[in-house]
Amino acid sequence: MASVEWKGAKWEAYYSSLSIPEILTVLKGFGQMEVLRFEVPGRFKGDLSLCLTDDGSKEITLYHLEVSSKERAGRGREALKWLRQIFKGPIYIEFPDLPDPAVGFHPTIPFWFQMYREGLIDALDCENFYLDPQATSEQVGQALEHIESVLGGKLKVL
Repeated sequence: MASVEWKGAKWEAYYSSLSIPEILTVLKGFGQMEVLRFEVPGRFKGDLSLCLTDDGSKEITLYHLEVSSKERAGRGREALKWLRQIFKGPIYIEFPDLPDPAVGFHPTIPFWFQMYREGLIDALDCENFYLDPQATSEQVGQALEHIESVLGGKLKVL
């Protein structure tokens, strides 16, 4: 499987076998939508798809993000800022994983909800709720209530 170093990360196709020029075409926003795997060694890695919107901007859908350094504090935020800087488009979070049956949703939802509230992601799509860029304060409040009820208390600011 081909991989390419671009913008400080190693990139490769997730499902298909793309050539290096094809991967670069996708990364630059001119190719078909593909799911790509990326890794910034010693910091973070993840899976995302890119697509070009009607207005010419790139839309990023992030399926997985994992912090890989020993010092984890702030690395998720760093990764989101890095993705936004590179692709200059909105970031949507979509959970392909099933929720944790013991919790009722994916265990990282509190983090992603906080990133939504801070404006580092533009939409949050998970099993129990969906927050889009135009979510009302009522919708955000309902999502917060749901998360807090499942966690059994107030959501801590991360």
